Amino acid sequence: MSTLIALITLIASISWPVYAQSPSVAATQPTDEEVTLAREVVELLNAARVLEDLDSLSRHSNLDLLAYQHAHEMAERGSVTHHSYRYGVGTQTRIEMAFPNVFQFGENVAANRTPDALHVGLMGSTGHRVNRMDPTFTHLGVGVARAGAHQIYMAEIFVRVFDESPLREIAVLYTTVPAEDLPAEDPSRGEVLSDTVRIGRPDADNPEYWTQRGITAFEEKRFSDAVSNFRRSIEIDPDYEYAYFNLARAHLANERPDSALPLLERVLARRPGDVDALSSKGTALLLLQRHREAADAFRQVLEYRARDAGSWYNFGLANEMQGQLTEAERAYRQALHLQPDLAAAAAALARLSR
Repeated sequence: MSTLIALITLIASISWPVYAQSPSVAATQPTDEEVTLAREVVELLNAARVLEDLDSLSRHSNLDLLAYQHAHEMAERGSVTHHSYRYGVGTQTRIEMAFPNVFQFGENVAANRTPDALHVGLMGSTGHRVNRMDPTFTHLGVGVARAGAHQIYMAEIFVRVFDESPLREIAVLYTTVPAEDLPAEDPSRGEVLSDTVRIGRPDADNPEYWTQRGITAFEEKRFSDAVSNFRRSIEIDPDYEYAYFNLARAHLANERPDSALPLLERVLARRPGDVDALSSKGTALLLLQRHREAADAFRQVLEYRARDAGSWYNFGLANEMQGQLTEAERAYRQALHLQPDLAAAAAALARLSR
């Protein structure tokens, strides 16, 4: 079970080629509502800095654009992370590609219902508050993306510059570069859970509150408690989409793939591009021994995450269980190429060679 759904968090050093300056930047643009929400976030943050006798941060439109690209992807995926799964790059790469002459920066990512709730949660989190109250940062970019009626996703980018010249142009916007030309980062990193904030009002009628309790229980491996809390969220608000994926994930960890699968199919019916849900569906199908369907699911995942060693391993396992040993061996070797210390893939190759 653990080899199928293991979540690995890694910090990797990054290097990449020098890209030609982009003559024009094509990017996803925020809606009028999202612009308003981002402005509210900035106003609350700068008001808090003033109360601490700190200078306000100067907002910059190019930093806003970079932040919004990531916020938009998080909203589409329904997950809070510093890693872009679509493009395979993390915070450092995204910022240094765009602004190669900026040498001090940070990023906060979060999800909540309103700008005020985001602000309270971020200021109550030590790591996020350090970024927001850092006296050395000078400029800020904020992107807020709407995900349904009840959830917004936000990315804040903080930089230190002595004048605005390093920010006047985006050298390379990562979303405009073909995925195969982007720097290869470790694809097995998971959600950066210790750096996320999902905080709701602590009352019994708030589905977000119960979902947060469920996430805490899940991280503590109290999977039955997690299931109960996510179910409570859905009972309060059947449209609270975020709880469904988390409930499915808890069922998988609790070895109930039969209960997880219909929930994942529900998520995918509403968000067909949710790769996390598709990967979890593949895991559920593997555990249910529906190997052909599992292989199809992981094949789709790899269209989005071609550098994901875990998905290559699961794809190989699904093929091996069908007797397609050549395809399985190729997948296992690709998994090891991407992650040489992936013991499960090494063991699988040894098994095939007997």
